[in-house]
Amino acid sequence: MDLKYDFAPSAASTVASGIPVALERLEGLLAGVDALVLTSKDPFLSEYVPRENNPRFGATRFSGSVGDAVYFTQEFRKSRPGLKPLMLFVDGRYHLQADQETDPSFVEVVKLDVEPNIEAGVQKALVSTGARKVALDFERTSLAALDRYRVTMKQLSGELIPVEGSGILRALGLTGWSTDRPVFSLAEIHTGRTLAKNLRALSLAMHEKTGDTESLHLTVATDDAAFLLNARAYHLPHLASMLAYTFLYKNECILFLPECSGSAPVELDPSQFGEFRVTVIRNSIPELKRELSRFNVKSIFFHSATVNGLLPTLASGLFPDARVYPDFNWVLKTRTRKTPEEMGSIRASFLKSSRAIARTLRFGKKESQVRKVSELELARFLKQAYAEEGAVALSFSTISGAGGNSAIVHYSTPSADHCFDPGKLALLDSGAYYENGFCTDCTRGFFAGGADSGVKPEAWQVEIYTATLKSAIQPFLTGVDAAWSGREVDSWIRSKVKEAGYDYLHGTGHGIGIHVHEEGIRLSTMSIYPQSDYACVSVEPGIYLKDKGGVRVENVALLIPEGSKRYRYENVVFVGYDWDLIDASRLTPEEKDYLKGYEEKCRELGTTLTPCPL
Repeated sequence: MDLKYDFAPSAASTVASGIPVALERLEGLLAGVDALVLTSKDPFLSEYVPRENNPRFGATRFSGSVGDAVYFTQEFRKSRPGLKPLMLFVDGRYHLQADQETDPSFVEVVKLDVEPNIEAGVQKALVSTGARKVALDFERTSLAALDRYRVTMKQLSGELIPVEGSGILRALGLTGWSTDRPVFSLAEIHTGRTLAKNLRALSLAMHEKTGDTESLHLTVATDDAAFLLNARAYHLPHLASMLAYTFLYKNECILFLPECSGSAPVELDPSQFGEFRVTVIRNSIPELKRELSRFNVKSIFFHSATVNGLLPTLASGLFPDARVYPDFNWVLKTRTRKTPEEMGSIRASFLKSSRAIARTLRFGKKESQVRKVSELELARFLKQAYAEEGAVALSFSTISGAGGNSAIVHYSTPSADHCFDPGKLALLDSGAYYENGFCTDCTRGFFAGGADSGVKPEAWQVEIYTATLKSAIQPFLTGVDAAWSGREVDSWIRSKVKEAGYDYLHGTGHGIGIHVHEEGIRLSTMSIYPQSDYACVSVEPGIYLKDKGGVRVENVALLIPEGSKRYRYENVVFVGYDWDLIDASRLTPEEKDYLKGYEEKCRELGTTLTPCPL
């Protein structure tokens, strides 16, 4: 069953020409260049970029949501025997998938450690290979990243060369992306916000910095636009936001829709405008410049991670004397702190998703004991279950992994040929959007077998499931010190898995809201984000044993302040666990009490998987 905001399957999977032909065409664009950096981003710096618009996919055929590549030109490689045409940089979520999807005769997969900075890996490779003339699409690179690349090239006495993204896409045989879906307002009851409330607060925040009202705020990030306008559009697969650049000056908001979304209707609710006027400009940079030139801008505000490398140049060219504030992260901080209405929408969405996931897990566990149930069948069953709960879109491609595929962290290509055979582990990671505009995310697994089938789990399966579960429930047992950074929370939760002799090559948690990966809070080994009042964050430790099977237990928390020193982690996921895989003798009394109460709540909601013996 199609969801309201589904897109047709990507046509880029069947690009007629192979990698050698695509790379040969690239050569025609790169005279005098040593290397070309191929990002996985679009001009809006999106995470989930369709394959038709993803230059890194076009060159490598790697389909993961994160990871960059470098193409080394033929001339450059002549003096470097053994250097392959492409290097692909992936983090721990994609080590196995990158090996499966790429051709080793063309692509060297560089496997970085636990949540490293992929950009840093790329720059290290440029330095080590001696590439001094490096081409980069400035429009698909954040200003923050572009500045770091410039520093690196200066250290190499090198040169950073801008290239046109559309030309790269054509050379790689990709068509790009376009949509005409309408931009529409959300009701205030879903968010507690309106366009006027958001823009008024942003204007005040800029005024507090400058003391005047002559400030321009700009952003290319799609979730920034969705937040500021209190709107949604579903312009990309798995993202509820819109492909637009957003500008605010005094009481004037400009929504710039480039070619890819230039025909999209804008159906914003005027009753939310208050004193603000919204001007829509469609695919005309000259018109945008004329409109902006009317303003007497003294200060320019943006967050360098949420603007591409071209937009600030445009603004500075129009207002050369304006003071620039490049690290203004008011939108990020404010979006992270959910209103009571947003928390209500999130709770309601997760309740619907919990019912869909539990129904799917029970189906998979029961049916796999008597017949062949494929990864693809289970993913489709879940999509149908989401639709029956009122979902309008998936928030990412469903991960449905059987046996050894359950150990592939972001295995997102469920197969009709791989089945949940008795005795194997299953992993199901999924999420959905509902009409209130907020997404969900939850991971659960099950043992394909059990007491009724006569097939019992092996000791290692019970060990990794129990250890992961113990880790996953820790913040819900005790709460978390409010002074801890995301890095410290990650270390604390991760330590429980390490005590069992394991670790995992991904972060422990990410923000959730308008997008399934929302900046503003993160629990990872690299995160310096503080925790935030009323943030929404996942908690998802895991253990993965290559070719055998893997476990991830993902719950999602709202951070409720209890005084000034502690956060209560309120779990909004209610999907029961597979007690066939839990060694209750390894649980502490506190863990048993928590799990008993959790499973009782799941029974009330009809979302259990197997009977809890506690």
